[in-house]
Amino acid sequence: MNWYYSLNGQQTGPVTEAQLTALISSGAINTSTLVWKEGMPDWQAISIALPSNNTDAPQIGGVAVPAGQKDTFVQQMREGVASTAPGMMQYGGFWIRFVAKFVDGIILRVAGLLLGLIMGFAISGMKDGGTGQSIVGVMMILVGIGINVLYETLMVAKYGATLGKMATGLKVVRSDGSPLSMGLSCGRAFAGMLSSFTLMIGYIMAGFDTEKRALHDRICDTRVIKTR
Repeated sequence: MNWYYSLNGQQTGPVTEAQLTALISSGAINTSTLVWKEGMPDWQAISIALPSNNTDAPQIGGVAVPAGQKDTFVQQMREGVASTAPGMMQYGGFWIRFVAKFVDGIILRVAGLLLGLIMGFAISGMKDGGTGQSIVGVMMILVGIGINVLYETLMVAKYGATLGKMATGLKVVRSDGSPLSMGLSCGRAFAGMLSSFTLMIGYIMAGFDTEKRALHDRICDTRVIKTR
């Protein structure tokens, strides 16, 4: 039976089970690497799909954890974030992400209205007509984009989720379950614009991807997972 495995976000294979074992032994992949073969409903970590390859690994919560990761995994369990460990992730699907985005949209819309009121007062006080109003209009668009990016960047980098995602029990992590850095969070916020500019197709992709990745998740190698 041929297997496929995920490496750097790309599907690789096919390989035999013996070759897969050899890759683990060589360190090219590990027991948290996601694998798939015909007949499996979804991708799973090697520790789950091929438990025979993990006989020396301690079992925690039914998942084989490499000895070198045991302390980290136990700490994650104590902190209630073990669901971010590779192989235990439950991905947030399209509709729950849609609800989270809708909630964030309301929050940002309110912020945009307040900004509009401020800019409206500024425009009403101008005496140079259309030119000044056009400049203010462009500034409103740029500031609006800045607010969206800043909101997404700071919330995801600090808390792992925006307010909308918090409300729906979602969290953004890297493919290995680790939190996003400020730089990656900012990059993901800008990449999210591409998902919007493609007539929302970038977001719709999450409904058809095995790991529920939208376009910006693919670009930044991130995952949106359930925390409850």
